Amino acid sequence: MLRSLVLILLIVNAAFFAWSQGWLNSVVGVRPDAQREPHRLTQQVRPDQIVVARPQPTGESQPDRPQAQPEMPASATSGSQGASEASSTPAPGASVALPAATAQLAAAAREPSLCVEAGPFNASEYSSVEAALRPVLPPGSWAGHTVAIQGLWLVYMGPYGDADALERKQVELRRIKGLNFEEVRTPANLALGLSLGRYTRIEDAEAGLNVLRNRGIRTARIVNIRPKMDVQVVKVAQATERMQVTLASIRLPQGKGFTACRP
Repeated sequence: MLRSLVLILLIVNAAFFAWSQGWLNSVVGVRPDAQREPHRLTQQVRPDQIVVARPQPTGESQPDRPQAQPEMPASATSGSQGASEASSTPAPGASVALPAATAQLAAAAREPSLCVEAGPFNASEYSSVEAALRPVLPPGSWAGHTVAIQGLWLVYMGPYGDADALERKQVELRRIKGLNFEEVRTPANLALGLSLGRYTRIEDAEAGLNVLRNRGIRTARIVNIRPKMDVQVVKVAQATERMQVTLASIRLPQGKGFTACRP
């Protein structure tokens, strides 16, 4: 009995050893390395072989793909190119002409120039000045600006009937110590008269008249020879030599002319 058991154990051990060595794979059908499955490890994907697949956009969100353009015949293509080149290329001998006023101003900017001005003029006088300048100067080369001028009042005596009467009054006034006066020639209605003071404010003129009355001068009075007003001055900022010659020939109101601009 014991021998039989030992023999069975030997047979079992021999069979197990043969199976573990793979000698019985074709007979048994169960491989000794089935639990470890090294053949499956060789079939697994390594991390460096992983490729992330992007989801394909749906038909509604897909961007519009440019449609294939039908091929044009070579003759039509060359014809359209020739037409575009002909439209963008000026004809021989053609030139792009600048407006006359712009060309004159550009030429004037390259020549030596001087700032000149004339005035002041009242509203009606300035209208005639504009009418005289438009035909001879390019547009934009001159401009008018408004200037506020103060009024002018005189403490005045006269007018006297003739030059002799005026002279006798001057002899009389010279006897008053420290009195200053001057002969008035313009405006015409005040000619043959005497000014005992010029003032740009009526209040100052009244104060000066009171001082003279206290000194015994009773016939003096206040006259206004220029009211306070806004006047116009015309300026040519860049007058070339040719422009200056032209401006000198223009007749302006009151015989006024163009002079160098004041700083």
